[in-house]
Amino acid sequence: MDKSLLKKLMEVKQYPCVSILLPTHRTAPDNQKNAIRLKRLVKQASDMVEKELSKKDSKLLAGKIKNLASRVDISHTLDGLALFVSSDIEEMVDIPFRVKERVIIDKTFATRDLIKTSNRGTNYFILDLSLNRARLLSCFRDQATEIKDNGFPMESEFDMLELNSTDFSREKRKQIREFFNRVDKAFLSKYNFDNIKLVIAGVKKNLSLYRDAADSKEIIYEQLEGNFESTSVHDLGKKVWEIVRGKNKKERHKALNEIQNAISANKLASGISEVWRTAMEGRVSLLVVEEDYQVSAALGDNNSLILDISDIPGKEIIPDAVDEVAEFVVDKGGKVVFVDNGTLGKYHKVAAILRY
Repeated sequence: MDKSLLKKLMEVKQYPCVSILLPTHRTAPDNQKNAIRLKRLVKQASDMVEKELSKKDSKLLAGKIKNLASRVDISHTLDGLALFVSSDIEEMVDIPFRVKERVIIDKTFATRDLIKTSNRGTNYFILDLSLNRARLLSCFRDQATEIKDNGFPMESEFDMLELNSTDFSREKRKQIREFFNRVDKAFLSKYNFDNIKLVIAGVKKNLSLYRDAADSKEIIYEQLEGNFESTSVHDLGKKVWEIVRGKNKKERHKALNEIQNAISANKLASGISEVWRTAMEGRVSLLVVEEDYQVSAALGDNNSLILDISDIPGKEIIPDAVDEVAEFVVDKGGKVVFVDNGTLGKYHKVAAILRY
């Protein structure tokens, strides 16, 4: 997820902000259903806008929604798609996991799934490196898709060595580093998003040379040693996911341990109402929330949260207070970690570790 785009969307605080989210299919023939679903949701959004705004304003905004939808390439999507439209914004974002289908009109955009894209750790890239070429894979869990743009797959401009050759002269090493540096720069130019996870794969000496040549070593999440030149995209994705899943499990376990430590230090808030209050005060350093937890609410006195919205007018309802909290935390420099459903039962599905 591009941090600058997320920040841009989060900064919008005006009514109406239209968010359209839909699950999509990556491959044929199922991807033909994308167009049908998108058309239906665009009509739903247009109808909702017509009820909320004047005839002139609704016509203008509905036109912007249809214009953005017309630019969607239904044959090249991931597992989810989000469209964001306001008087000044027209943005679409591919999401690498299934999202809940919905149309939301609110004072802010529904960015929860975008934040989840950045923090859930199940989407990542693989750079498969050999002396002669580099291929780039975009992955969600164990599903891998080869990227064929921005110069990828990339071929070396040098007459490289055979893989098992021992002739590693100083000049050859220099050429290899130049090639790997070109690969690194091409990757960073388009895919260096916030919290990006990159796994490098290849024989040990190639991985070492790539690390030497890389400009941003800190984004290398893990590595897989071996010769994968003849390994299919599907099989390589399966192999790498085992490593990534193991590391993600450790990081989520660490977050749960931090919750226990926060209890001892009296720095834990739990339940959406308490977490909301502390987030508004800018006190949350780490928000831990179950993946599918959502709750509608409204603002009460002193910026408190009202959970019984049975008598609240529709325009005053916050469609997802968890989404809003996640935005506040990220905006204040905090971190959000999503954990499996059922993990935070005794904390009412959401917990916050406080700065003070």
